[in-house]
Amino acid sequence: MTQPKRKKNEGDEIVKLIHEMMPGELVKVLEFGIDRIIDAELSDRLGVEPYERSKDRDNYRNGYRQRKEPLSTAIGPVSVKIPKLRKGSFYPSVLEHYQRIDRAMISIITGAYFNGVSTRKMNKLFSDMGIADIDRSLVSRCASQIDEEVQTWRDRKLDQRYAYVWIDAIYTKVRTERGVVSTAVLIAIALREDGHRDVLGMQLGNSESHQNWKGFFQSLKARGLERSELWISDEHDGLIKALHECFPGQLRQRCIVHWMRNAIAKVSEADLRWFVPRLKNLVNSSTKSMFDMAWDDLVRETEARDREKLLNWQKSTYHDIVIYLDFPSSHWSKIKSTNPIERLNQELRRRENCIRIFLG
Repeated sequence: MTQPKRKKNEGDEIVKLIHEMMPGELVKVLEFGIDRIIDAELSDRLGVEPYERSKDRDNYRNGYRQRKEPLSTAIGPVSVKIPKLRKGSFYPSVLEHYQRIDRAMISIITGAYFNGVSTRKMNKLFSDMGIADIDRSLVSRCASQIDEEVQTWRDRKLDQRYAYVWIDAIYTKVRTERGVVSTAVLIAIALREDGHRDVLGMQLGNSESHQNWKGFFQSLKARGLERSELWISDEHDGLIKALHECFPGQLRQRCIVHWMRNAIAKVSEADLRWFVPRLKNLVNSSTKSMFDMAWDDLVRETEARDREKLLNWQKSTYHDIVIYLDFPSSHWSKIKSTNPIERLNQELRRRENCIRIFLG
């Protein structure tokens, strides 16, 4: 049995007409509707319609001004005219509502960016929400907001003194005029004297050269940093030279974890059985006396096995790895290596996994 056809009403015809319209015509319809809403709100505020006379009115319309940026909609940008008054100003509530949405959208986009959401995933999310066509002005405002916040953070004043400063570098790929190149990201984090941790800064360099490290340290000094009770870093000639030039006379602890890896790389596979356990005893020492005992044991065993080259290297690096022992033992697990900075490096790597290649 065939179903009777539903009688079309006026609403159906309007919906059909809208669907048949070209995008440009839809934009004009939307512009007309917004203009009427704005005019109606202004008439309600003035208490009179356009060209209507009233002895009680105290203000008059005074033409229009074009909104600088069109409204972003799913069907395209919509131009909006805002009425002007002879006295005071008027801003339509419908646009205030849009501005709140606009600000929220910028906050969402920047927040997603900071939290490592890839551009592809963001595009899919916006497409699912029906706002795939985000105009360039919104993207520009998002980028501008991020740039301003980052620059403010990079230029902020630093404390004069810090308890500890960890310094390290990681490498990432950056697209430049010369193509995609591997670029060093120089990083410094610190423990303030009030116990809070602070990322002091980051700086790009083509390598971990003395010149790049010196420029980085000078930028920290220019922002107020004068002293750290202890600097913790890996063994890198350019870094060490620059640190001594910019902050002369200050103590530096060589990362003992990296030192252990360097030591393991210097022995044969056959020596690992006796060598590695003694290294672990040394690195994991919980008291100064335990460290001294572990060191003496390591040196004796190295001498007994006639590993003269390895023994000379051990003795030449001793004073670089024992600095932390003169600080409170409760701090040792944090200040004997650059591990505390690894958490920040992981965040950078997580962001790098989404971006792949950054723009220089």
